[in-house]
Amino acid sequence: MELLEELSNAKLKKPPANGKVAFLRNIDQIKAALDQGYTAVDVWRVMHDRGEVKVKYNQFALYVRRFIRETKQ
Repeated sequence: MELLEELSNAKLKKPPANGKVAFLRNIDQIKAALDQGYTAVDVWRVMHDRGEVKVKYNQFALYVRRFIRETKQ
């Protein structure tokens, strides 16, 4: 039982995910960069290196499709 209790406590201490919040906070800059012809991977790389977006690229690309590409259609 000790292992299960420890795992349960560790899970509670994990900070909530805030990748979507960070993406949406910067969505205007991301849209502007994409409109200027930069690729999503280039935008992600710079923002990730600066610590502004901590999600992996595949999640970032999903947010681009969901919040930017689909709204244009």
